[in-house]
Amino acid sequence: MKKLVVVGIICAFFLGFLVLPSLYAGLTSQHKQLDQDMSYAHGTFADNWLLYAPVEYGEMREAPAPFSHSVHAAFACGDCHHDAEGNPKDETMKMQGCMDAGCDDMAVAETPQDRRDIRYFYKAYHDLCMTGCHRDLARAGEPTGPTACPDCHPREE
Repeated sequence: MKKLVVVGIICAFFLGFLVLPSLYAGLTSQHKQLDQDMSYAHGTFADNWLLYAPVEYGEMREAPAPFSHSVHAAFACGDCHHDAEGNPKDETMKMQGCMDAGCDDMAVAETPQDRRDIRYFYKAYHDLCMTGCHRDLARAGEPTGPTACPDCHPREE
């Protein structure tokens, strides 16, 4: 009986800590790859994304954040998308994702200075979305999106 319990614990450990995370990582990589491969005609966009950390970042401490372009349709593209100098892009320019090369593509902050660099994807998302737009709208008494961690990163039940 004792041997059966030990074997069961070892199997549970193997499944819980090795197999399931590998499956999850494969699914998230596949989702990200599909998003990166999509191409859209000018004036159209992907909707209902899940925003993941870059693979180089390592294990995410929070769930991926859902994002919908259609929910943000009242805003100009340039409110979020910008060029290398930080100037807003307009509808005539090619849009790219935040973590594409040359934008907010620093996956790992090696130093405290890196954490303050807008190229660090974490800072870019949080400064632009949460502390930038959403909190500013809330302070102005306007309808807004999430302003707290669990609102963007829902816990699975």
